[in-house]
Amino acid sequence: MNESILSLRGVVAGYGAGDILKGVDLEVEAGSVTCLIGPNGAGKSTVLKVVSGLLRPREGTVVYKGEPVERRTARDRLLRGIVHVPQDRSLFPAMTVWDNLLMGGYALRDKREVRRRVDAAAEVFPICRERAHEHAGSLSGGEQKQVELARTLVLDPSIVLLDEPSIGLDPRSRARVFESIRAMAAQGRTVLLVEQNARSGLAASDWGAVLETGVVRLVDRGADLLTNPEVARLYLGGDRPALPTSGETAGADAVLTPAPSHPKETP
Repeated sequence: MNESILSLRGVVAGYGAGDILKGVDLEVEAGSVTCLIGPNGAGKSTVLKVVSGLLRPREGTVVYKGEPVERRTARDRLLRGIVHVPQDRSLFPAMTVWDNLLMGGYALRDKREVRRRVDAAAEVFPICRERAHEHAGSLSGGEQKQVELARTLVLDPSIVLLDEPSIGLDPRSRARVFESIRAMAAQGRTVLLVEQNARSGLAASDWGAVLETGVVRLVDRGADLLTNPEVARLYLGGDRPALPTSGETAGADAVLTPAPSHPKETP
């Protein structure tokens, strides 16, 4: 495993009196794409909120570039290079595509630098220039998602948190979005994404992590998780029985506990 840019250690977090995350340990490798998969309610989106500062953990630490940030504000983390793209559409539909990109630089004082970054983002996502003067609301769902990703580049992020980037998209648009994610990683940016379409998410990722009942059960290469028979049975189609808890004995076909010598073993 290469150097981590982000580490979650014993993170417990939730809403109101309930804890959704019950001791999450996760290492995110710098420059990689890591996909969180798991059933609804496992805490995948909650992990992203804890990392971006939208939710403060009750216990545990969030270490970003070697520094604990769990008590820093969401704005401070944004300025440090942690950008969160939510599941819901976040563009301003009545504004043009180009103006939406410019909004990505609202926190920057140097307008020349903003325009330089917008131009650079449009090079990665050509649709932003092709449809620059059209209202963002007139674009298809897949096109809007590409503009959202382009806008994150204006902030020059080190790590991008994506919550269900393919939700509601047709197969062709979904493929383009995942190609865009790989393009961001090729620039040296780190991507941590939550994806209900586990097959597409893992195929586009360097690493995958299985999250269930508020803990990370397994971390492995994305390609290896795609061929893991138990992961395939649980998340890539077929029946979905619960994973064995730490106090239970796994059945003969359960292979979700990594070998102790695995380079990405989680505590």
